[in-house]
Amino acid sequence: MSLACLAVDDLAPSQEGLTGEGAQAHDLAMLIDRLGNRLGSGRIARAEPRASHIPERAVASVPAMRGASPALAGWARETAHLPEGVSRPLRLLRAAEPVEVVAEVPEGPPRIFRWRRVTYRVARAEGPERIAPEWWRREKGGGRTRDYYRVEDMQGRRFWLYRDGLYARDEDVPRWYLHGVFA
Repeated sequence: MSLACLAVDDLAPSQEGLTGEGAQAHDLAMLIDRLGNRLGSGRIARAEPRASHIPERAVASVPAMRGASPALAGWARETAHLPEGVSRPLRLLRAAEPVEVVAEVPEGPPRIFRWRRVTYRVARAEGPERIAPEWWRREKGGGRTRDYYRVEDMQGRRFWLYRDGLYARDEDVPRWYLHGVFA
């Protein structure tokens, strides 16, 4: 089968009413109640945005039975700080996983990486998106600057990798991690 499109228009994805008012809010409450009865109310959660530019701190999982947060309704406003064209995976890995990387230059994007014993050859890379540590949170071990790259392998799979640390500034050699996978 082949499909030919003589004219196409952009179709912006949209989702209306999941956190809406009136009947839609009632339907959402009924869905949460039904899922809670079937699976247990402690197992139903929703994402709630948090004020942080560190990706793993930017969203928290909270019980869905807790009332709808005004912050949830303003999710689009929370992500409005991202520069034009910057995209991030909708879901991150539970914890960033270490990967072995080969790059042409030390501060450059990866060309080949190994994750979970599988080697991926990078066809395209975008970045870096530099994320500095939150200086007001001095954690154990400090926190280092991260350079995030959106990479696509030869088969079209897209990954979100970052280099933890900078070669010129940090004493330890920077390490690479895979933080998310694009759908």
